[in-house]
Amino acid sequence: MKQLLLICAVVMGQSVLAADKKPLTEEEQAKVVEAAIRKKIKKPTGELTTADLEKVTFLSLYNNKLTDVKELEKLTKLETLWLNNNKLTDVKGLEKLTQLTHLELQSNQLTELPKGLEKFPQLKVLGLAFSKLTEVKGLEKLTQLTVLNLQYNPALTKAQI
Repeated sequence: MKQLLLICAVVMGQSVLAADKKPLTEEEQAKVVEAAIRKKIKKPTGELTTADLEKVTFLSLYNNKLTDVKELEKLTKLETLWLNNNKLTDVKGLEKLTQLTHLELQSNQLTELPKGLEKFPQLKVLGLAFSKLTEVKGLEKLTQLTVLNLQYNPALTKAQI
């Protein structure tokens, strides 16, 4: 009986893991972002107005299997954004968030620095650890940067960092 339970647990665990690998659709990603915004501004229903979106200065979208961040471009007052542990290969759309001072992108699938970093003149903290970066060209444009985390990017050499 114990062996049967163990086999069932292993099989069920594998099916949960397989389901976890399935990427979210664009619609599902939009719902995840909207839910996080609604939670942050404590507005469970109703239309999200520009005034509502401008209230969001901090947002955590940690561990959501996101592959796209274009839904965030409306958050023009965003100062801190946590996108750790998603499935991002690029972050197109963030370039409109010129108020960002803290951007966390750890544990994603990024192979290069996000394009348009020069559009973040106030960026002080940038987290890119546990990514797949192969180069870090463009960091020199971030003159206000005080914290940079590039740990555990196996393709980067010490000379590049």
